[in-house]
Amino acid sequence: MNLKPFKIVAFSMMLFVFSTQHLKAQDIDGVSSFLVAGVSMKIPKDNKLLLYTGISPTDNVKAILALPNFKVNKYLTLTPGYTYVNVDLGNAGKVEEHQFLGMATVAFPIAKNWTIADRNMYFHRFRDGDDLSFYRNRLGITHNIEVFKKQASIFLQDEVFLSLDNGQFTRNRVVLGGNIQLFKWLTPQVMCMYQSDKASGNRILGWLVLTLPLENFGVFK
Repeated sequence: MNLKPFKIVAFSMMLFVFSTQHLKAQDIDGVSSFLVAGVSMKIPKDNKLLLYTGISPTDNVKAILALPNFKVNKYLTLTPGYTYVNVDLGNAGKVEEHQFLGMATVAFPIAKNWTIADRNMYFHRFRDGDDLSFYRNRLGITHNIEVFKKQASIFLQDEVFLSLDNGQFTRNRVVLGGNIQLFKWLTPQVMCMYQSDKASGNRILGWLVLTLPLENFGVFK
C-alpha cells in the first residue's frame, strides 16, 4: 500500500494543531458544526453551477446557497453568488438575511499535484437594520492525492475578513480540509476551521459538505 497520501494527511493535521496549540482551552469560546448538501452541474461553455442547502444544529441556522462558476481561463475563475440565511432565535423569533458575493479566484500549479490559489471576495449582508460589507481574502494550497484508488485532495487555507464599513480586520480563519471522489454519485468534503472574531471570540467550526456531481450522469452536459 502506498503510504505517501496518509503521511501527507498526518503532516497537514500536525501543522494545523501546531498552529493552534498555543491556545489554552479557555481561549475557545465555542464549537459549531455545519452540514451542507447539494449538487454540482455543468452549464454552457464548460462552466459549473453549485446549489447547496445547509443546517447548523449548534447555531440553529438554515441556509440556501447558489454559486455559478465561470472559468475565464485556466488560471482565473469568477463566481457571483447568493445565500439566504435563516437563524432561529427561539422565543425571540427568527432572523432572515440575504447575502450577495462576488469572487475572483486565481489558481496556478507550483509543482506536480500542488496548486496555490488566492480567492478575493466582496461579501455584502442585507440585514434588518444596518447592512454589512466585507472584503475577504483566502490564500490556500492544495495537494491532489489518491486514496484507495480514489481521486482526493487535501488543503490548508487562511482567510481574513476586512470590514468595508470601518476599515478594520474583524475575523481570521485557518482551515484544514480534504475531499474525495468517493463514488460516482458522491463527493464528500470535511473541513475544520479555527476562527478568531472580534465580536464572537475564538471558535472551532466543523463542516461536512456532501456533493452529488450531476455532470457524472450527463445532466446538462
